Amino acid sequence: MTDDGETRARGGRASSREETAAYLEALATDMVRLARGSNLPTLAYLLDMARIEARTHAKREPSSGAGQSQASGTRSAT
Repeated sequence: MTDDGETRARGGRASSREETAAYLEALATDMVRLARGSNLPTLAYLLDMARIEARTHAKREPSSGAGQSQASGTRSAT
């Protein structure tokens, strides 16, 4: 989505990366529910993966590449 589309989607104001990710997580949650209710398990699975990814970005503070290894389940020694 372009910045203009993102601004429109959030009620006319620009949103941060974390706000956008939280919004996408909410949308994905609804879409997962719809897909499961319509007996579309593969689509539900893929949408759930998108939901999980959005949640990860919604809770992460902006950084310069730090956390890439955390997303895969490993943590770097600090």
